[in-house]
Amino acid sequence: MKEHENDPKILMRLSQEGDAEAFGKLYELYFSPIFRYIRFRVKNKEEADDLTQTVFLKVFRSLPRFQDQNKPPHAYFFAVAKNTVIDYWRSKKPVHLKDAGDTFLEIPDSGSSPIEQAEKKEAGEALRRALMTLTEEQQEVVILKFINGMDNKEIAALLGKKEEAIRQLQCRAFKTLRSILKNVV
Repeated sequence: MKEHENDPKILMRLSQEGDAEAFGKLYELYFSPIFRYIRFRVKNKEEADDLTQTVFLKVFRSLPRFQDQNKPPHAYFFAVAKNTVIDYWRSKKPVHLKDAGDTFLEIPDSGSSPIEQAEKKEAGEALRRALMTLTEEQQEVVILKFINGMDNKEIAALLGKKEEAIRQLQCRAFKTLRSILKNVV
């Protein structure tokens, strides 16, 4: 594969033409961000692994119907991921927002004293509770921005909104988080 063929748009086109190596490169490129996105939406790693694989399978199967629409390919992958998570939760019991807290507790922390660990756990729990008070759109923007490292332009393309709307969602989310967490910290 040529060097210029590491471009995601070219890789998508080649994948549509049946190039398995090109789809493999897309998998390598997008696996981690898609997994992180899903991991913050479901309660455990195994479910996130399964759903991530489902996303790639859905994208692979939909390649013949994929149309560029002047959006970056990762927008398509994240749209499929978002819909896969929605389908997952629809098939499950009602969503209990408290279940997402384990995500923050599973992040390893080395070198802390038990008191520091307890304080971090308490702060993480407070942050998790605060995040769950946000609207679904605000949560999505915060996850995409700060967990997946996307910029506002990318988030806008993914969610089909204008950049200004993304900035407003982000601003409202921070205002809500600030008011909730001011008494905690």
